[in-house]
Amino acid sequence: MATPDHGKLDLSDSDSSDLLRSPSRLQKSKPKDSKPMNQRNGESKYDSEQARETALQRELEGVRSINEVLEGVLSSLECAKGNMDAVSRTVTSASTLLNTWTRILSQTEHNQRLILNTNWQGASQDVIDMENETVLKAQAAERRAAEEERRREEAKRKAEDEERQRQAGTAC
Repeated sequence: MATPDHGKLDLSDSDSSDLLRSPSRLQKSKPKDSKPMNQRNGESKYDSEQARETALQRELEGVRSINEVLEGVLSSLECAKGNMDAVSRTVTSASTLLNTWTRILSQTEHNQRLILNTNWQGASQDVIDMENETVLKAQAAERRAAEEERRREEAKRKAEDEERQRQAGTAC
């Protein structure tokens, strides 16, 4: 069994052009010579397999480093999603607070108008006025209903009178 030549072994990462090339691509780039490349250079089959294994290890490391970068990107995106959720909750809370503040200001303005109104006689009088207004509306509705009923009766009587006159005119 032949021992590997450590002088030919390249452990540096300087050759980054082959990192993304697959072994199948490396094998397709054989010269047109009928002899395999390892036999032309005087390398043994073991050296060729060792070089292939080294290339595969470099490619695996490249894929792993790409995976780490992608995992970092995914992690950053998840973090950004969490931050966006926090921003959304904050905006919703701010909107709720703003709506509450708007209602408070509106009520304050209403109270101020009441207090500054010299004709205002207090909340008790407001309640009495609302009750009186309700009674007046009910009475107006009753009057409209009675007027409508009176019109219907009058129209009915008129129709009956016309019918009687027509029957009296045909009877003669």
